[in-house]
Amino acid sequence: MSLESSFENILKLKEVEGFALVSGEDGSIIKSGGITPGNIDEIVAFIGSAAEIITEACGVEEIKSIKGVGMRNVVIIPYEDKFIGFVLGENRCGVENDIINLLIQEEIKGDSRVYKLLVAKVSQLNKLLEEFAKDSDESMWHNYINKGLGVLDKEKKFTELINLNNVRLEVFGAKGLIGEDVNRFMKLLLDFVVKKAISEFGNDEARKRVHAVIKSIGKKDG
Repeated sequence: MSLESSFENILKLKEVEGFALVSGEDGSIIKSGGITPGNIDEIVAFIGSAAEIITEACGVEEIKSIKGVGMRNVVIIPYEDKFIGFVLGENRCGVENDIINLLIQEEIKGDSRVYKLLVAKVSQLNKLLEEFAKDSDESMWHNYINKGLGVLDKEKKFTELINLNNVRLEVFGAKGLIGEDVNRFMKLLLDFVVKKAISEFGNDEARKRVHAVIKSIGKKDG
């Protein structure tokens, strides 16, 4: 999870004035930003720890967030062995859900470099799929690509990260992936798609369409 980019995005919410990332072990501040009170570490650590104790003692479900309302409105979110506290300038109902959703979005993105690599590879493949599906049976291509995603992703690393919409792939994130995973899987998927194009159009036509896409990508990159 990229906490740096998460905090940057969350601070853009008009209700959020500042944040503090606090150790769950000793209550020390790991990182803070924006406008926060001087005792933010004590507030976040105390309330976060108290919530954990209440959760265990009462046998209730895991608490996703705690909201304290007073002179300073604070939302506290447990994360791994830490607590993240956000100071709110406005006491708007539901802002904690917006914060949690932004944290989840950043978490599923994973390593930013790997995410960008996957987006780039998928974008190139989408151009090829668009060319192959042109004047062809889109439902056939959809079913074929969907089959490829299931067959080639044996370890299910990409199941929740890539979605197929008609004949277009959409990337949600790259959580848990490294560059080697992306390169290997996308090469397998590319070969899978090209083989189908050859069987549908023949070698010459398939090659012609591939070259058209390469030319198109080259122009944009240039």
